[in-house]
Amino acid sequence: MNRIPSLDGLRCISCLLVVFGHSRLEPYNLNLGNLGVRIFFVISAYLIIGILYKDIKKKQFSIRKFYFKRIMRTFPAYYTYLFITGLFLSFINYFEWNQFWRSIFYLENYHPRGLWTEKQWFVGHSWSLAVEEQFYIISALIFSLFNKKILNKKTLNIIFLSTIIIVPFIKLAYIFGKDFFPKILLQSTGRSFETVADALAVGGIIYLNENKIRSLKIFQFFAKYIYICLVSIIIIEIFRSELIPLELKFEFKIIYYFIGQTLINIIIGTIILTTIKYQPNESFFARVLNNRFSIKIGMMSYSIYLWQQIWLYNWNIHMIVKYLGIILTASISYYFIEKPFLKFRDKLLQRTVY
Repeated sequence: MNRIPSLDGLRCISCLLVVFGHSRLEPYNLNLGNLGVRIFFVISAYLIIGILYKDIKKKQFSIRKFYFKRIMRTFPAYYTYLFITGLFLSFINYFEWNQFWRSIFYLENYHPRGLWTEKQWFVGHSWSLAVEEQFYIISALIFSLFNKKILNKKTLNIIFLSTIIIVPFIKLAYIFGKDFFPKILLQSTGRSFETVADALAVGGIIYLNENKIRSLKIFQFFAKYIYICLVSIIIIEIFRSELIPLELKFEFKIIYYFIGQTLINIIIGTIILTTIKYQPNESFFARVLNNRFSIKIGMMSYSIYLWQQIWLYNWNIHMIVKYLGIILTASISYYFIEKPFLKFRDKLLQRTVY
C-alpha cells in the first residue's frame, strides 16, 4: 500500500538489464548492466531524498533513525551473501582476500582495475552498493544541516545541480590527467562515487522540483512520447559499444562520458516522473510496469542483484540452471532475511523514541 506505482516495474527492468548484461548476452557490448545500475541510482536518490525531505517538513528528522533504517534494510541480506560466498569460495579453494576485503567495508567502488583478477567477479557488483551506502551517509549529513537551518531547499538544488555539472568534468580530468591523479581514482572511473554522483543528483533534483518539471513543455512532450526516451538511451549507449569503429572509440568515449551519461540520467528521471503517475492499465508500458511479475521482481530486486553475481560466473553449467539458481537463492534471501529483518526493524521503531 505504501509503494509508489510503476517503481517496482522500473526496478524489475533495471534488475533484468543487470542479469542480462552479466549473462554476456547483450549484443555489441551495449553495457546494459551499467544502464540498469544507473536506473537504480536515480530511483534510489528520488526515494531517499523524498524520505529525508518529508521528515524535515514533519519535524521528524533523525539521523540516527535514518541510518538505523538503512542498515536494517541493506546489511542483513548483503553480509549474508558475503558470508556464504566467502565460505563457498574457501571450500572450493577459490577465495582471495585481496579481491574480497573492500566489499566488506563498502569500498569496492575504489578497487582499481589494475588490481582485479578473475576472482574479483564474485564481489565486483558490490561497487554500486558501496555508492549507495556512501550516498546514505552524505545525504543524511546534508539534511542534518538542513534541519539546523544552515541549508534550505534552494541550497539543496544548487548542490544537486552543481554535482550534475561537475561530475562530467571530473571524468574528463581522470581521462586526460593521468599524470596528476592516483591510480586508485583513475582506474575506478565509472564506479567511484565522484564519477557517478550525477545520477544520484538527478534523483534529488526530480524529487525537489517535481511539480515544476511536470509543467515544462519539453517534459510533457517526452512524457507523451516516452518511446523517444527509450530509443534515445539505446542510441547514446551505442557510443560505448562495439558498433563504433576502433579508430573513433576514444572520441566517442569522451562524448559519452561528458554528455552521454548526463543525458541518460536526465532521461531516466523523465521516465520515472512519467511512469509513477501511470494508472495500471493506462497504456502498454503501464501494463508492463504494473503486472504481477514486474512488481514481484521489483520487490525482490535487491536479493536478485546480490545473488545473480555468483550464479553468472563462467561456471560450466547451463544458463537455465543458473537462472533457476538465482530465483531460488534470491527467494530465500528475500523471504527469510530481507522481510523478517524489515518486520523486526519496524517493531523496534515503534518502541524507540529517537
